[in-house]
Amino acid sequence: MTAMRSALTADLVRLTTLRTTPVYAALLIGACVGPIVLMTLLYDIEYRGPLDAGDLGKCASIFHVLAVVFAGATAAGEIRHGASAVAFLTQRRRWTSLLSHLLVVAGFLVASYVLGMALALLAARCYPDGLAMTGRGWAYLGVYLLIILAWAVVATTLAVLTRSVAGAIAGPLVWMLLLEQLMAMVPMLDPVLHWMPFTAGLDLAAIVLGEQSGPPVRAIVVLAAMVTVFGAAALAGHTRRDAAG
Repeated sequence: MTAMRSALTADLVRLTTLRTTPVYAALLIGACVGPIVLMTLLYDIEYRGPLDAGDLGKCASIFHVLAVVFAGATAAGEIRHGASAVAFLTQRRRWTSLLSHLLVVAGFLVASYVLGMALALLAARCYPDGLAMTGRGWAYLGVYLLIILAWAVVATTLAVLTRSVAGAIAGPLVWMLLLEQLMAMVPMLDPVLHWMPFTAGLDLAAIVLGEQSGPPVRAIVVLAAMVTVFGAAALAGHTRRDAAG
């Protein structure tokens, strides 16, 4: 526990002292509240109706992309600048540095998401038609956060495996925004598509919101398998390879 506490403290201090951290915080929070403010300012009377969880989900999707960029760039940047080498010298077990980094990154993303969505909800109160949130809507926002954290783990572990900022960021984004979108255009791949992680996440969110029927088991299994596989690979690489020179 002492080693883990020391690793968490080191990662927290490192994150809070980076000059890019406030920039990422502003971008992440702005991704949540910015679209709601714009929708309020550019209100169109032809599209009457209160804002709901689906509208906040659009904000969360922007947050999702930025979270991948933050997680991948932060992890790869720390490795490039020798943070892992220092951790190997000062910590008895290498796995603690990886776990502590994941926890600190997750904590930062959770705090940014909660604050951003809180501000978005306040901004939505100013929308001419108001805000309509149901129990499913709140659950949807919570599940979306878990999906974002899963992809943040993927970006972080890719940074550990590739030691490349480009690889850690481009890998998840190309998969989410290009490859699975191309697969969706091929009808014969539809049965396979729902076993893909990004689509599985969308399915899970839609089921929770009530826009899609069916059990969420498949989506949960796919996302859990993704995190497990990437996490295990990164742990093996992190504990067995030398620090980047």
